[in-house]
Amino acid sequence: MASRTTTGGGPRVDLDEPASYAELDPAGMLEFARDFPEQVKEAAGIGRDFAPPQAFRNPKQIVLSGMGGSAVAGDFLARLCEDRVAAPFIVNRTYGIPSFVGRDTLFIASSHSGNTEEALAAVQAALRREARIICITTNGKLRDFALRHKGRRVALLQIPQTDPPMPPRAALGYSLIPLLRAFETLGLYSGAGRHIGEAITRLELLRDRVGPDVPTEHNRAKQLARDLYGRIPWVQGTVGIMSAVAYRWRTQFNENGKMLAYSSEYPELNHNEVIGWERAEWLRDAVSVVILRSPSDHWRVRARVDITSKKLLAPKAPVHLVEAEGRSALAQLLWTAYLGDWVSLYLAALNGVDPGSIESINILKSDLEKVQRPQT
Repeated sequence: MASRTTTGGGPRVDLDEPASYAELDPAGMLEFARDFPEQVKEAAGIGRDFAPPQAFRNPKQIVLSGMGGSAVAGDFLARLCEDRVAAPFIVNRTYGIPSFVGRDTLFIASSHSGNTEEALAAVQAALRREARIICITTNGKLRDFALRHKGRRVALLQIPQTDPPMPPRAALGYSLIPLLRAFETLGLYSGAGRHIGEAITRLELLRDRVGPDVPTEHNRAKQLARDLYGRIPWVQGTVGIMSAVAYRWRTQFNENGKMLAYSSEYPELNHNEVIGWERAEWLRDAVSVVILRSPSDHWRVRARVDITSKKLLAPKAPVHLVEAEGRSALAQLLWTAYLGDWVSLYLAALNGVDPGSIESINILKSDLEKVQRPQT
């Protein structure tokens, strides 16, 4: 099966000739992806060496405050903890914090750069509420905050910054795995070390199947990228870990591929979104659906996916099913997320764009710096 080529606003690209799109990737996003299994290994060691205060045990609530790639790691951790941790766990994506945050709350401030303004505002509010705080970051203002307040109620979990710098979306292992090991230390997540070991093995095997040197005819990630090229990906995930991964695929398509994408969740979409497809014949040439599911899905959810995909979606748009691989939830989650990372990078190549650039975000940040707080 030959790979598709395109000018896509950039040089002509052949996915089976990595040299043809290497110049599109000055930040080395493909190398970051290639090294992801090793990142997870290193992150596991960082988490194993982290000693959170014993006062952080038995929280009544858990909140992770972050944005972008750091918040996605929070989504993953929250989903992994759903059937393991009695304390409710929410991911906070704004400047404020929920009213319940207090002395019995484990509050995680996550910012890869250490300078995410929403996370910085939230952690200051959590400090005023006397929450138990873990700051996970490479450097910046969040690291300074943690060092300034380090003690019984504030701890620093420092993760490495690479040279060249790794963008947050490429640092999922660093953002997620040390926290998972910290949760194991705190008695919140048993068996984390074993599950991480399985995940690393699965990631290494997947890299051997979908890396740039594997031809398209044997490469699921290249095949998906080719089939999604020129379309809007609509990623549907089954409730739990796969819905969190569906959102990750969406944001990776946004940032790496420079393309619109959408995500939704089973079974909720069967109670609303599915009606919207009734008059969507015009989408056939515009949208492709990718459904992410897990072998551990509830049997009724699996039935819903089968009926929806075959009877309600396939007549309106191409549908691609992806079944997660792995025994543990963590292995399934990381395997599927890693596959999506490769698909997004191959789409960037087909689109003729630099997967590392974030020009629109930089424009927004620059203009925000000029905005003054209104006088009250």
